[in-house]
Amino acid sequence: MNEGFHPERIAAFKQECKRANKSFLYVTDDLPDEDSAHFRFVGKHNGKEVIYDAFIYTLRSEYEMAVFDLAEQRLKEKFPEYIDYEHATEDQLDYLDLLVDEIEAEEEVGVSEFVEIDEAVEFGVAIDICLNVEKITDEVIEKFVRQFNDGTLALDDTIYSFSYASENNRSNH
Repeated sequence: MNEGFHPERIAAFKQECKRANKSFLYVTDDLPDEDSAHFRFVGKHNGKEVIYDAFIYTLRSEYEMAVFDLAEQRLKEKFPEYIDYEHATEDQLDYLDLLVDEIEAEEEVGVSEFVEIDEAVEFGVAIDICLNVEKITDEVIEKFVRQFNDGTLALDDTIYSFSYASENNRSNH
């Protein structure tokens, strides 16, 4: 059975959170970087208490990943032998940079906030969270956990585009 649903495991986790004076705990000893964090918290799922295994990241990170994925997809059309970024030739990397610039200039990629839940995991319930915040902090995570658990979480469905070259984001509706 999934340990994230065991009442004893949940009770022990709640005690760990209480000792840390937080509603969540990081999965590793590493503090989050500014763009993402892996943490766990207790909440309800289908009426039952569970430990959520959460990964949270910024909307800008989601945008950058989406732009890179699209550029890589197009790169493979021109260079079928392309395997991945680490094994790319200089020509492939130059073309990839060009594609990223083109995709951004044409504002081909847009992203919005989301929460995705996955029950088909070994521990608890997995949850991916993408929020339009400058950086991931304890305060951002605490606010998310509070709003998620009390049912007041409101996601922004505005579609955003960001530019690597500029700190200004553009929003498209």
